[in-house]
Amino acid sequence: MTNPFEQMVGHMVKHNDSPLQTWSGKIDREEYNQWKEDFVWEALHGQRYGQSFCNRFGLHDNHLYYNTGGVEWADEYIRKTYIERT
Repeated sequence: MTNPFEQMVGHMVKHNDSPLQTWSGKIDREEYNQWKEDFVWEALHGQRYGQSFCNRFGLHDNHLYYNTGGVEWADEYIRKTYIERT
């Protein structure tokens, strides 16, 4: 009898449905600036800076999402990691 977990992993590998795919794009500066403006509202509702960014762009970056280094650290990390350089 086949283990259900092994079946699921086999299916995901066969169909390239892996939940562990990494994000490889860049966010353009206009989208980033719009998010920064919208963040004020989200902050008033209790979202952290990195948490808001991850939620907006569908990212799974625990380092950023649970950041305790402050807004300056998170913003620098976002710009270096995710924002398109022009």
